[in-house]
Amino acid sequence: MVKAVFFDLFETLITERENGRTIEFGTPDSVSPGPSLGISEELFEREWVARRPGRLNGYFEDYFMVLKDICHTLNIDVDDATLHSLNEKRVSTKLLLFRQIEPNILKLFEELKRRGIKIGLISNCSSEEIHGLFDSALVSFIDELVLSCQVKCSKPHKEIYMLACDKLKVEPSETIFIGDGGANELVGATNAGIKAYRATWFMNRGTKADEFQQIAEPMHVLELI
Repeated sequence: MVKAVFFDLFETLITERENGRTIEFGTPDSVSPGPSLGISEELFEREWVARRPGRLNGYFEDYFMVLKDICHTLNIDVDDATLHSLNEKRVSTKLLLFRQIEPNILKLFEELKRRGIKIGLISNCSSEEIHGLFDSALVSFIDELVLSCQVKCSKPHKEIYMLACDKLKVEPSETIFIGDGGANELVGATNAGIKAYRATWFMNRGTKADEFQQIAEPMHVLELI
C-alpha cells in the first residue's frame, strides 16, 4: 500500500523551460553572466559546472557567493555591487517559476491529501532558486520538504531518499517517487528501494525508453496508488 508520494521539483512540479525558452539564469542555455564578470561564457560555464556539488549541498550560501568564488579563483576584480545585482536577477527570475502552478498538479495534490496520502518533496536546489517555493500554492500540500541545500545531500545519493522516508515515517516500499529523471534521480530512488516513475508532462527533456514507466499527466499518478 502506498502511504506517501515523493516528487521532484524542477521539471516535475514547475518548469524552467517553456516554448523552447529557458529562464534558468546562470547556465549555458540562458543569459550568461560571464561577460558581466569580464570572462567568456565558456569559461563561466566551466567554473559554474565545477561548483555544482557545492551549490546543491549548501556549501555556497547563495549565488553571490558562487560568483565571488569564481572571481577569486580566476583572480578577476569585480565589485560586489555587480555581483549583488546578478544575484538579485537570478532570485527574481527563479521567483517567476512559482507564480502559477499547473492546475492539474494542484488538483492531484488535493486528491492525494483527500485520500490520506502523504506528500514529500525531494529537490536538488541551491538556496536562491527556491525563495518562491515557500509562498507558492504547492507548499501547503507538502508534508516534508527535503531540499539538498538544507540537508547537505543531493540526488541520486541514497541518503537523501532515506532521510525523506524518515521524515514522513514511512518505509521506502510504502512510497513512490515521481520525477523527470534529471540528476539520475530515478535510479537513485530505485536504489533506495522506492518505486520510481518518469514524469513527462512538461516534455522538456523528451522521453527515452528505459525501465521507468512514463506518466504523461499529473492525475495519472492516482492510478499508481
